[in-house]
Amino acid sequence: MRYRLTSLLLLSWLWATAQSNPKLSISIPATTLEAALKLLEQESKIPLSYEYTRIKNISVKARTYKEVPLETILKDLLEGTSLIYKRKAGNILIGPRTKLSGTLSGFVEDAASGEKLIGVSLTAPREQAGTTTNNYGFYSLTLPGDSIQVQISYIGYQRLDTVIALGEDKRVNFRLQSGSRQLGEITIRSGRTQRIQETSQMSAINLPARQVRALPRLLGEPDLFKALQMLPGVKQGTEATSALLVRGGTPDQNLILLDGAPLYNPMHLLGVFSTFNTSMLKDVTLYKGAFPARYGGRLSSVVDVSTKDGDMNQVHGDFSVGLLSTQLTVEGPLKKGKTSFVVSGRRSYPDLIITPIAKNAADGPEKFSLYFYDLNAKLHHQFSDRDQLYFSFYTGKDRLRILEKYTPTGIDPSQVYNISDLGMQWGNLTGTLRWNHIYSPKLFSNTMLIGSRYKFNTSVYSEDKYGNEITTNLLKLNSGIQDYGAKTDFDYRPAPAHSIKMGAAYMFRVFTPGTLRTRQTDNNAVTLDSMNNNRNIHASEIDLYAEDDWEITRRLKLNAGLHWSAFMVQNSFYHSLQPRISMRYLLPWDWGLKASYTRMTQYIHLLANNSVSLPTDLWVPATQKIKPQQADQYALGLSRNLFGNRFEFSAEAYYKKMHNVIEYREGADYLTSSKGDTWQEQVASGTGEAYGLELLLQRKTGRLTGWLGYTLAWSERNVPDVNFGRPFPYKYDRRHDLHIVAAYRLRKNIELSGAWTYQTAAPFTIPVAEYEGISGPLTPDAGNINRPRVERINSRNNVRIEAYHRLDLGISFIKEKKNGNVRTWNISVLNAYNQQNPFFYYVNKYSEHSSSVELTGDVLLPFMPSFSYSLKF
Repeated sequence: MRYRLTSLLLLSWLWATAQSNPKLSISIPATTLEAALKLLEQESKIPLSYEYTRIKNISVKARTYKEVPLETILKDLLEGTSLIYKRKAGNILIGPRTKLSGTLSGFVEDAASGEKLIGVSLTAPREQAGTTTNNYGFYSLTLPGDSIQVQISYIGYQRLDTVIALGEDKRVNFRLQSGSRQLGEITIRSGRTQRIQETSQMSAINLPARQVRALPRLLGEPDLFKALQMLPGVKQGTEATSALLVRGGTPDQNLILLDGAPLYNPMHLLGVFSTFNTSMLKDVTLYKGAFPARYGGRLSSVVDVSTKDGDMNQVHGDFSVGLLSTQLTVEGPLKKGKTSFVVSGRRSYPDLIITPIAKNAADGPEKFSLYFYDLNAKLHHQFSDRDQLYFSFYTGKDRLRILEKYTPTGIDPSQVYNISDLGMQWGNLTGTLRWNHIYSPKLFSNTMLIGSRYKFNTSVYSEDKYGNEITTNLLKLNSGIQDYGAKTDFDYRPAPAHSIKMGAAYMFRVFTPGTLRTRQTDNNAVTLDSMNNNRNIHASEIDLYAEDDWEITRRLKLNAGLHWSAFMVQNSFYHSLQPRISMRYLLPWDWGLKASYTRMTQYIHLLANNSVSLPTDLWVPATQKIKPQQADQYALGLSRNLFGNRFEFSAEAYYKKMHNVIEYREGADYLTSSKGDTWQEQVASGTGEAYGLELLLQRKTGRLTGWLGYTLAWSERNVPDVNFGRPFPYKYDRRHDLHIVAAYRLRKNIELSGAWTYQTAAPFTIPVAEYEGISGPLTPDAGNINRPRVERINSRNNVRIEAYHRLDLGISFIKEKKNGNVRTWNISVLNAYNQQNPFFYYVNKYSEHSSSVELTGDVLLPFMPSFSYSLKF
């Protein structure tokens, strides 16, 4: 019985199978697919279901079948079309062929040099999807289909349109042809096709290196930070300095990264120039808010600077000389297609010009030295398509020495003299070893070993001789900060609309917060030899982060992330969880509505003088007494590409609340006291508040490029132990900023540039009264001789004096020689209409008859022409 039942079930299954897939003998004439399917349905008695719009206009050739299964006939008829058949509940469904997905990945490079390009746009128009290359030139694009049409575009390069067969995951390195050396009258129309309203990122600006070099130059020197100061939301501080003050922040609240390594005082000549040699720059991005989760450690901004990788194919370089400095950059292959190098050096020469003049002057110094130098180097080795190794190195230093000797007229200089010797030097040293690895077409990693050091040393020596009496006085101050660490980042791109980044970092820091030594002698006998009790402080910082950039719908895109950090110092453990979120929503008429919230924590402080930023400012960590700084920032904005994508417009309103920002206490000793007080007793902490509105209209392509930026801003501090506990405006609280920057190619070999800036007055502290002080006991005959003066200050930053404005102009004459070299003469005029913008004010005198004061201002930058010569070879 059991065998009969099994046989019956087997026969039933075979009968059902034969009925569902009968063998047919049929002749199909040359006709439409619809007619052929109806004929099959009549012969087989099996329903065929399909959507008419999918099969219309498809024709089939005449064919004849004898005892052929129905499924074989269907497969033959649908071959070469986008349709397939499926069985479902006794019916046969005919529908679209399931598209296989494939991942296209690789690098985008400069066709001539092999340089990896950052932020290149890759779009697939048919699928309405796209991506951009990351900070290392890598891209990943996963799409359905057996082939993909790709458009690759980047500012200054010719757009590339191509079709790539997928089938399976494929790695392709695209090589873009540069248009930068073409001197004809052309308009570069290609650019980053991802429009500003489509990205979730806000409060960020990318500044190409060529745009920095196009601006008017101070003493013939193009300067990155001076270009950044012309952007909305960024203040320049005092006249002629390069300090960045972003959205009410301080200079120490900017994270300056050079190939991933932090720079702590990126300034030359007491803050007049930045340390970046523009011939080495590849890409610069400024973040003012909406910080991605991968960045941490500062409150106000991130300036992420990438340098050139070096030409993989041929040796070339550039040389330039101006009134301030000379630089030489050379790059090329050590092994073609495998290993490249780039080396760049720059040195200023004020000492070579001023020293002979000063020494020949009647009252000139015995010795004078003032100069700076920079040295950049980079090696790039490509082990395989999956692995690449980079080594970046930078060192830069400033030196200042003034030695003076004074002897009264007619006196034997060997018997009576006074010697004063001032020496200062400061500089940075950084290095990064970076390994890029591709685990799969969708997963990319970057691992770095990082080192950074900033040191400041100064000494003041005086020697007085009168007859046989000799006294000396020596003061030395050493300060600095050192970093040693490692970082790893992962970039996972499962789909064009989805990008995930995560990583971790560890940094060991050594702080030298101002070691002060004083030594005095009298006739070779030591009368004082002391050192304050500030010692090196060791600290460790750990960072973990994850962020997800996700296009949820065509209109809604979200970037959400979380950054966790911890700081260990002097038996204290601080940690902080910092959420980051930004989004964009596409409104009608293609406007992008953007919003963001970020929390940032900073574990280091800068002890800075209240008037100017100097290398003498001291870097110190958060300690048991001084808490870490923290800021919450909110931003809301609108953005859109205008006039056929030739212009970018953005408007952003922001509010930032800062906690535990520090200021020197009233009457504090700036260089720390010799009585044994440490810097922690010299400062007080409080809160800061900044808010405002920023407008930016920018054109990046065409013969005319540049931007118009406007900022309306407020910034104040509230520190309980400063200003009698009352809030006061921050020292760079300027209400209105307006910047107009333009570069125009007049002819094929002439480029014009101009920059005009206007800023309303910044706050300044003026004593409201001056009294006679008392020094020692009073006597009837003491009179008013040499009485000390005591100033009364009713409030910090209590006046605003006058607005600041300046016009800078430049013109470049470019010529391409027969051998392919390009020669450029640049003539620049800073402060073209000679506006007297004081660097600093001081009280000249008080009125004896009214409540008024006379101020005198020191002007550092009057009408100043300059020129420079450069040669690309």
